[in-house]
Amino acid sequence: MASTSKVNSKEDDEVEEEELERFDDFTLASSWERFISEIEAICRQWLADGPKNLLEKGAVPLASSKSIYKIKSDLKYFMKSYCMEYYFEINNNGNVPNWDWTLHDLQLCFGVKEFLVIAPQSASGVVLDAPEASKLLSAIAIALSNCSSLWPVFVPVHDPSRNAYIGIQNMGTVFTRRFEADRIYSQVPVRLMHLEGLYELFVSKFVSS
Repeated sequence: MASTSKVNSKEDDEVEEEELERFDDFTLASSWERFISEIEAICRQWLADGPKNLLEKGAVPLASSKSIYKIKSDLKYFMKSYCMEYYFEINNNGNVPNWDWTLHDLQLCFGVKEFLVIAPQSASGVVLDAPEASKLLSAIAIALSNCSSLWPVFVPVHDPSRNAYIGIQNMGTVFTRRFEADRIYSQVPVRLMHLEGLYELFVSKFVSS
């Protein structure tokens, strides 16, 4: 009996060693995972607070409107600092106001009621590197998906004078919605001076991938 128990004990030890070898240690998260986790924690807090409580926690109205507020939080990824802002609408009665020209540019362009904007804390305040912009959108999209939130998120890109944005929104299904906004001033491309060129641009933006 003694020899049998020793054999069983040895087999149990071998099984435990094999299990330990297959164990994945997730405690050492990468900087990318920590960045997503930080975004997720902020978004969960804003979702839990709601617009009325956010007013008491430092949300400020936009200069152009008395019914649109924003609250911000600072983030850091590697050596770069970012600012994430949450925009929402609320009036004195606690209701969402009607559509008008005092809304934010992104609300006028896309009809979104509440949204996030993440931008670098730099002199320009825009993301000039396309891969960086995509990485920021991906990070927030993952964080919002973990929060089961349908907030759209935007990143300012290109030259600051163009007031251009790219964005993404989880639609709650297998589909996502992408946004792209740009502003044309005096240097209008020739093809956009004619109806045919405008039509081609319009159709090109309706693409299902």
